[in-house]
Amino acid sequence: MSEAVGSIITSRANRYVKLARSLYRRAQREKTGLYLLEGKHLLMEALAARAEVEVVFYEPHFVRSAEHAGLISRLREAGYLCLEVEPSVMESVAATVTPPGVLAIARQKRASLSLLLENPEVFLLVADGVQDPGNLGTMLRTAVAAGCTGAVLTGGTVDPYNEKVVRAAMGALFHLPVVTGIAAAQLALRLKGKVRVIVAHVDAVRPYYDYDYGGRVALVLGNENRGPSPEILKQAEAQVSIPLWGPVESLNVAVAAAILLYEAARRRHMGEA
Repeated sequence: MSEAVGSIITSRANRYVKLARSLYRRAQREKTGLYLLEGKHLLMEALAARAEVEVVFYEPHFVRSAEHAGLISRLREAGYLCLEVEPSVMESVAATVTPPGVLAIARQKRASLSLLLENPEVFLLVADGVQDPGNLGTMLRTAVAAGCTGAVLTGGTVDPYNEKVVRAAMGALFHLPVVTGIAAAQLALRLKGKVRVIVAHVDAVRPYYDYDYGGRVALVLGNENRGPSPEILKQAEAQVSIPLWGPVESLNVAVAAAILLYEAARRRHMGEA
C-alpha cells in the first residue's frame, strides 16, 4: 500500500487496478476471495456493515459534491485505503457503461455448511442451479429481508460474487453467509435428519400456504428451466407449489422465492409455523 494519499493513479498497470480487472473472472474471485463493489450505494452499505474492503477507487469528479466527499472521508476514517484514479482508469475497471465514479475491492463473506447448521433456528435459502444473475441477486436480497440465517448455492448456480449478482443483491452479501459449489447429492446427504427440506416445485399438489415451516428449515428453489435436482427432491420432506389462477405456466424463480420465503417468515415470526 505504498501509493501516496493525494496522488492520482493514471496507469492501468497499477497493481490494484490490475487486481480489480482480474476479478471479472470467476476463477480469480474464487482464488483470491475478493470481488468488486460498484457505486456509492454499495459503498455506503459496506461502510455500515463494516465489510472487509481492500481498496476504494474514486474519480476526481466524484468528490466534487459534499455528499460524496463525505463518504470518501468516512471510508478513510474507517481505515479503508482510498485511491483517486483518472476517468480512463475507472472506465477500464467498471462493469457499467457509465461508471458511477466509485468502485471497491471487497473480501467475500465465506461460510461453511457445518457452521450454518450449528444454528438451532437455521432457516436456509437453497438456490439449486439458479443461473440468471438478476434472479439470484434478488433472491439473496429477499432472503436477508425474510430473516434467513444463510444461503446455500449448489454446483451450477451462478457465482454470487458475479458483478451482476452483487448489483441485484444490493448489499445482501454483507449480511448473509453464503455456501457455494456444493453438489446437490452431497447437500441432500448433509441435510438429511438435520433440516426439514421443503422444495418449491411447479407440479406439486400441495399449495405453499398449506404447510408448516417451523423448526430447522431449508427452502429450495431450482433451476429456471429444469427445476430442482432429483437428489434434493428425493430427500425433500415436502414439495409445495404456488397456485396459478391465470394463463401462465410458471413464475419467475425470484418471484417464487419471495412468495415462499415470506410465507415461511410470516409463520415463523407469528408463531403460526
